[in-house]
Amino acid sequence: MPLAKFATFALAALLAFGACTSEEDAHVVRVTRNIGGRPGFQVHWDIWKATFERQNPGWTLELIDLGNEDAGAYYRRAIATGDLPHVVMTLDYTKFLANGNHLLPIPREIYERVGQNLPPLHNGQYYTAQVGRQITGIAVNKRIWTEAGITEPPQTWGAFIDALHKIKAAGYKPLVYGGREWSAGVPLSYAIQTNLYDPTRPADEPSWTVRRDRGEITFATDPLMRPIMANMIALLDNFVEKGSLSDGYNEEQRDFFNEHAATWMMGCWMSGDVEPLQVNFEIEYWPIPSMTGHQPLFVNTSNQQRGWSMTSSAQGMYYDKALAVLEAYYHPEVYQAYLNAEGMLLNATQIEGVDGPKSTWGPTQRLFERMSTNLDHWGWTPGYFISIEDYPPTGFVHSLARVMQEIQAGNRDMDALLKMLDDDWEAGRKGNK
Repeated sequence: MPLAKFATFALAALLAFGACTSEEDAHVVRVTRNIGGRPGFQVHWDIWKATFERQNPGWTLELIDLGNEDAGAYYRRAIATGDLPHVVMTLDYTKFLANGNHLLPIPREIYERVGQNLPPLHNGQYYTAQVGRQITGIAVNKRIWTEAGITEPPQTWGAFIDALHKIKAAGYKPLVYGGREWSAGVPLSYAIQTNLYDPTRPADEPSWTVRRDRGEITFATDPLMRPIMANMIALLDNFVEKGSLSDGYNEEQRDFFNEHAATWMMGCWMSGDVEPLQVNFEIEYWPIPSMTGHQPLFVNTSNQQRGWSMTSSAQGMYYDKALAVLEAYYHPEVYQAYLNAEGMLLNATQIEGVDGPKSTWGPTQRLFERMSTNLDHWGWTPGYFISIEDYPPTGFVHSLARVMQEIQAGNRDMDALLKMLDDDWEAGRKGNK
């Protein structure tokens, strides 16, 4: 073959290959999920992906794993580079993304078809394929707590601290705690949500968030914050090892599930990994003790728009396929896998055959049942998850984590710690505008 003809043929073949590759790559819908070291989440993702690809031949669902990192930082980078995935897990960033015109509304008929319990509108729209009924509380190793003589949830933080001392005296590590990432802020978050945010507040009175934004109150001036911080200092001083500053969520999970510690202050999603990791001991899930005289309560985080959303990247054929991703999310097999993975209670009531999280692994199923029973018995508060319009600055849990890291590093200046919270609140509000 003459060289000129060969070159022409080679160029044509290369262009054809490039066109095929481009066309193939074009049939990919990119979706974020926070799998990290959570095998239950991976099970849900695999079923979701397989269901979508079976229903949409020739299309692929690509995972962007957020892991345990700050999703907000990822989304800001993706927006800046024009690389926002087609479907995103909004976590606490629904308002930030919606107000920046980065989310697309979801048609109401999707919700109506599955009987989705809906939170308040935002900008007159619904943006998220909603999470299940998510609660946060305290996971305890039933055997260790019973051996220490404690069989009921502590009513107060004082009683909780005393219980951890008893467990320590019995020769066990009382608490798993990782200071490296977002999970460092969980204990402080619990204390703020169940005390600073008054569970008995009448609905027609402003929340602590509203009062803080009006300048009527601050962390530095609210008298409840000093006992809250004193309890955080006691928790870290007495029950957390210095080396935990290098630990995160995965290390917390490892130590608790291997019975190296008795207590894990973590949301219901921890239960979704009990079966995949074959954890074979009994776990109780208890409410958060009080500092203000009310009974222990769980926090229900499902009162605002949180879940998966279509983004402004979903244009043209990607819009239809992004919508198909959300429809696949509500497929009975996928939604069941989601509830199982996250240990969430039912929040969409008309999905055939789905009535809550289920497991064939005994310790997991019993944990699911106790979660539901204890929630009914003790009750819940929304904490600061009141609505998108009534919520702390985006990513506030990272502010709480930084304050806990300061305490763990030896900072005992209460005024300085409270000032950190106030400064982060103000900076967060400016950054959200």
